[in-house]
Amino acid sequence: MSRMVRENQVSGLRERLFFAQWTLRELRKNLERNAPRGELLAQRAAVIFHLYSTVVGLARQALRGQPDLLSARQISLAEVERTATAAGVHSPELLLISEARTNRSDLLCWLDEEALSLFAASGMARRAQAPTENSLAIAAEDPYALLASGDIERLEQSVARVQQLLQDAATLMEEW
Repeated sequence: MSRMVRENQVSGLRERLFFAQWTLRELRKNLERNAPRGELLAQRAAVIFHLYSTVVGLARQALRGQPDLLSARQISLAEVERTATAAGVHSPELLLISEARTNRSDLLCWLDEEALSLFAASGMARRAQAPTENSLAIAAEDPYALLASGDIERLEQSVARVQQLLQDAATLMEEW
């Protein structure tokens, strides 16, 4: 899927961010053309997974000086943080991510929860829904429900937040 270029530690992560941005654009187009709900949910999940893998990849870079720690395949931010804490590894990029995960108002916290919930049975069971018989229910739709306007805005804001995190981390790695 993505490769890491030796000269630039964040280039592979930027590639994943690009895929998230591209998939989000496709999701918006498909929403406008009323694509099947299952396809839209799959694209939403792809955006979340690309963003999440970008952040996990950045967190794993904190362990780059410890090859024995990288041998285990940590796929969540919590696993990477536990591994780093147990090994006594402290890095600026890991600190940025850790602070964001504990701040409920930060979009990285939301992204972490969304990615992990997609692994749960309830997340995997999301399927296309039959049309509703009650047209008034559509008028009362929650703007933050899956694929509603608030949800798409939050995805866009998450892309911007991850992009900002990569920029901040690149600057910190150069200084560090």
